[in-house]
Amino acid sequence: MKSVANEPLRDRLARNVKTLRGAKQWSQEALAEAAGLSQVYVSNIETSRKAASIDVLQKLALAFSVDARDLLSD
Repeated sequence: MKSVANEPLRDRLARNVKTLRGAKQWSQEALAEAAGLSQVYVSNIETSRKAASIDVLQKLALAFSVDARDLLSD
């Protein structure tokens, strides 16, 4: 099993976005609207198909009201 510490940042971001979205009981559409992104892009981030830019990381952090570092933390 892969250690979380060695987990690629893209996968860590995906896991944290899914977790935060679930905690808020938001659909992907609701998160996309709150962050100013498309639902398809949110889906691609959550499945690690797309890497998020720093700008997108900031939009997600603002939507969740968290620090951007929280989206990349263990």
